[in-house]
Amino acid sequence: MSLEDALAHHRAGRLAEAEAAYRDALAVEPGNAGILHNLGVAVAEQGRTEEALALFDAAVAAEPSYASAHFNRGGALNGLGRLEDAAEAYRRTVALEPDHYAAHRALGFLWMALGRRDRAMDHFARTHELRRGDDRLPIAQDSLTKTTRGKLEHDAAQFRYLASLGRDKARWDTLARAYDAVAKDIPETGIHRLTEAQFDLLGDSYNTPFYLRPAPELPGATLSDAMTATGDRDIVTIDNLLSGRALALLRRNLLESTIWTDFTHIDGFLASYLEDGLASPLLLQIADDLRAAIPDRLGTHPLTQGWAFKGIRGNQPIDLHADDAAVSVNFWITPDGANASPETGGLDIWRTEIPDDWEITDYRNDIARIRERLAASPADRVTIPYADNRAVLFESRLFHGSNAPDFRPGYKNMRINITLLFGVGET
Repeated sequence: MSLEDALAHHRAGRLAEAEAAYRDALAVEPGNAGILHNLGVAVAEQGRTEEALALFDAAVAAEPSYASAHFNRGGALNGLGRLEDAAEAYRRTVALEPDHYAAHRALGFLWMALGRRDRAMDHFARTHELRRGDDRLPIAQDSLTKTTRGKLEHDAAQFRYLASLGRDKARWDTLARAYDAVAKDIPETGIHRLTEAQFDLLGDSYNTPFYLRPAPELPGATLSDAMTATGDRDIVTIDNLLSGRALALLRRNLLESTIWTDFTHIDGFLASYLEDGLASPLLLQIADDLRAAIPDRLGTHPLTQGWAFKGIRGNQPIDLHADDAAVSVNFWITPDGANASPETGGLDIWRTEIPDDWEITDYRNDIARIRERLAASPADRVTIPYADNRAVLFESRLFHGSNAPDFRPGYKNMRINITLLFGVGET
């Protein structure tokens, strides 16, 4: 079979056939770096990581400047637990291709696992720049050219809040008026592409990190001395999570920074991710402090992702889902006074197991099936009411979703929850 056959099988997901065809092609062209690399990818996708690593090694030996081979070699090394070697492979990738987004992202999480959050922050800052900076790649193009009315109204409210702080008041008020004017022409529902005239009104500010409130590391620990934990190994509620200073700094960072750029994931919410503006020295310090404070649950699990969601409609829940990790830590930072129904607004978690033959693939499409599954086991539900500076630690495979939020109107009252994921989910 030809190389074209191998590529066709690979694109179609026929991995065994692709592997056989790549080996045939390699017999014709021994030492061909491209074939060695593609064969390594096909082998890795079948779970044979050691064998894939040997193929990536051969590809790099044949062509030392082959960035993709270095990158996939890093993935194989990471999968084998050889973190220092993986970091070096990714470092070589970005040395060859400074704008290699996936390698910078991988380095962010790898340096966190290796206890170097300073270096992790460098790479998360670079991924943010590559998504939304002056030299950005087309990774996030849709979110820079499309919008929703809720997104624009949120941004206008944020600018008015920034104006109320007394810094550059005229600038923020002007931006707020422009965003309000564009929002009025956007239908109430759906995602819509901005016109050139609307871009002219918004200027260069739309969905870019043009204002970031610093959230530096703190001397000493970020967690509160008054922290308390209740529950069991599967589901733990932690009150008084952050120290007063850490909570105030994180809250200011998330209220003021223009990082709420994802309006497509869940209707009624805006989101930010570690690689897209959420990462700060303070938040990475909090993640490390959590691992040190709860070593029996988090100590062996590195940080693998993190996000924050902001409810721009006070009664909109995040529906049922499971996280792709080993352990999830969800915590809230909006003051209790914003919650109109203190007995709700938190998190529902089900102890119901995910069936072995389930493959969770899509948030929206999976919801109906999940609801049907959980309706048969209502006694398995655990409800944790909302509280400012409260965290919930639980096994990521457990289904969970918001518990009837009812938050008051107003920018400062928007419910913000932060989720940090640790470790890798079961396969």
